[in-house]
Amino acid sequence: MKSNASKLVVAALALTFIAPVQAMAGGKDLPPPIVELMPHVQKLAPDLNLSAEQQERLDRWLAEAPAKRRELEQEYLAIQQKLREAILEREERIVREELIAKLADKSKQLIQMRSLCVRMLEDTLSDEQYEQVVASYRADL
Repeated sequence: MKSNASKLVVAALALTFIAPVQAMAGGKDLPPPIVELMPHVQKLAPDLNLSAEQQERLDRWLAEAPAKRRELEQEYLAIQQKLREAILEREERIVREELIAKLADKSKQLIQMRSLCVRMLEDTLSDEQYEQVVASYRADL
């Protein structure tokens, strides 16, 4: 049991070290995305020669996915704030551990959401188009 609690504490500490870096970079207290391809799709759209079907699928995704992601991000930030206060207010360990687990779960959901975006792009773009997007992404890393 202590091992699981220790892992949760380590995960929370890792998140707290990431957050200040992200805050300086974008003014938010969110972990940076593992992968973020959609800005590169949008930047390269004229060069990708997207078909009408591809453009329609991307437009549908862009109409829905960012709002869902922002909602998850807001939930993440709310839990993070609760955890911060719980730590500062010396809440019981069990309360902090529950918040740590919730925060880790939201982080996992955000990562999975980005992964689903990549899968959608893999299914929508041709191999050549996808490789162009990935090359652009990697060039900006």
